[in-house]
Amino acid sequence: MAARLHAFDNLRALAMLAGLLFHAALAHSPLMQPFWPLADRSQAAGLDLWLWPLHLVRMPLFFVLAGFFAAWQLEKRGMAGLMQERARRVLLPLLLLAPLCHLLLSALLEHAALSLQQPPPLLQLVRRALQEGWPLPPPGTGHLWFLYYLLLFTLLLWVARNLVPPAWSQALCRLPLRTWVLGLPLLLAVPLQSVPAPHPAPESLLPQFWALAFYGAFFWLGLGGQARLAPLAAPRCWLGLLLAGGLAALAFLALLRPLQLMAPAPTGWPLALASSSSAVWLTLGLLGAAQQGLARAVAPLRYLARASYWVYLVHLPLLLALQLAWLEQTWPWWQKLPLAIGLTLGLALLSFEAWRWFSRARRGRGAASAPA
Repeated sequence: MAARLHAFDNLRALAMLAGLLFHAALAHSPLMQPFWPLADRSQAAGLDLWLWPLHLVRMPLFFVLAGFFAAWQLEKRGMAGLMQERARRVLLPLLLLAPLCHLLLSALLEHAALSLQQPPPLLQLVRRALQEGWPLPPPGTGHLWFLYYLLLFTLLLWVARNLVPPAWSQALCRLPLRTWVLGLPLLLAVPLQSVPAPHPAPESLLPQFWALAFYGAFFWLGLGGQARLAPLAAPRCWLGLLLAGGLAALAFLALLRPLQLMAPAPTGWPLALASSSSAVWLTLGLLGAAQQGLARAVAPLRYLARASYWVYLVHLPLLLALQLAWLEQTWPWWQKLPLAIGLTLGLALLSFEAWRWFSRARRGRGAASAPA
């Protein structure tokens, strides 16, 4: 069990870095150039060939890991302990940071729309909306939507433990691995078939059915814990899954078409099946590879795993502010992209260390003032 905790902690650190890379690369993605608010004029040909397979796997991976660690907490502390931990570490940051991030990002994008000489296509629409007095979109969860759905899944877990007969849950847990490998892509293609591809982040405050079904399945997969994920560690298993997932991702890329502002994005069963297959197989393959290749403590990854949650919370406003600062510079993308990633990660880790120092100092003052 300890080796598996090391493996999944290390994998969580790498997934955090992948998320930062993904958000930074959107500015240089030809596919997203009409839609990303700070789309850069320096576009990277071929970037979309690896960016969108990464998009298909990174959030499912986070939800599986969240389910795995929820099962671990449930075993150690019970349902009440898990709910308390989720309230402290998930609900409180969401309530505090979602409105703050919305205000910061709205102010940043409004400043960008009005101050840039040649704003990207989406900011041109924002500028027109501001000049003509159009109502701006209502606030949502922003990039913190993962926390919102994690809370929903925790609540649904509590309901299931009280209402669903234990025999049903046990029957699901006893399903062989091949059932998940073959059946889950078919099942998840159903909610995905009406969702535009590449599927957007479900940032609305109104829960979306497709996101509940799609990401909830991965959370449930992680809830199976050690018994369900251990068989993935066999090299023959995870290598086959990565190969199959890679082929499904190629099919997904072949079915994508260039996106245009104000035009409908592609949908349909072929895209949905390619999306669900690549998401399931690549996620399971990475979970298996991690159990074999990352099953020991690695100091840099251990530190990044501890910092990953903080970096996730604060990185997007930092990243967009930095990208705005040099948006109209004529530097090539291969200079801007590493600079954005490095500076954002560095500033996020500095703020993480500042928060740790503040927390230790506060605990020290509390201990000093306690009665003897």
